[in-house]
Amino acid sequence: MKNNTENTPQKRKPKKRIKAGCLIFAAVLLITATAIIALLFRLFGDYYLSTSDVSQPPSTKSPNTTLTGSNPNPTPPQSGSSSESTTGTTKANANHYIQPAGAEWNLKLINKWNLIDTSYQPPLATYAGSYKFDSRAIDKLRALVNASNGRIRVTSAYRTADVQNNLYVKEVNSLINKGIPRSKAEEEAAEAVARPGTSEHQLGLAVDFLFKGYSSLLTEYENTETYRWMLDNCAKYGFILRYPKDKTDITGVMFEPWHFRYVGEQAAQEMMSRGLTLEEYLQEKGK
Repeated sequence: MKNNTENTPQKRKPKKRIKAGCLIFAAVLLITATAIIALLFRLFGDYYLSTSDVSQPPSTKSPNTTLTGSNPNPTPPQSGSSSESTTGTTKANANHYIQPAGAEWNLKLINKWNLIDTSYQPPLATYAGSYKFDSRAIDKLRALVNASNGRIRVTSAYRTADVQNNLYVKEVNSLINKGIPRSKAEEEAAEAVARPGTSEHQLGLAVDFLFKGYSSLLTEYENTETYRWMLDNCAKYGFILRYPKDKTDITGVMFEPWHFRYVGEQAAQEMMSRGLTLEEYLQEKGK
């Protein structure tokens, strides 16, 4: 006889159901905890920044000159617009002189640390039919060329910002075509051809001379009799050799034995006799 218990159905234990209220409470608790953590991070997270993170100011990038296509049009450096001076200073460098406003017209300093005021327009007169030069000094230019007895002739004088820009871009592209990276090409080009706004040619007081027997501007001019004559005589007419061979770190421009600048006779004679650059002379005089 079979045991009755074998046919008796077994009672199943009821499953425990999680109440909806518990789920809601857990969700609220999780959201609250997340919010508290986020608040604590926002309040105290900066505490964990490294020294280099908090001690360095945000980097300020100067606008890059963009050179693209066959007709690149880089943006010239911007300068100040004070009517009292031709210059607007860039960031001061302890090793380079920053000229104060109000300098005399013949002693205006234009270089990569002292940009020309974009509103400055020198009074110009025509030389030899096609060149422009400051009318206040053009007679001195004529006198110097005449005194050279054919040793020199003007090949470049006053330039507009557009002309200077085109020359700079051409130099940059020439270096890029030689395989030099763009950033390096722009840096090297600025040593040979000033960026727009940093060229003395925009003042109308600088002139490039082509020496007799040459068809281009070359550093080998320094080995010529004409170069020696220029060093001995240019100051008599108010001109200086603007970019000497051993002063590149001061002028920021490579040696240019063809580039002369009018500064006036008194200043020129002192600079040439003492071997001073315009930067050194102005800093010494506080002009």
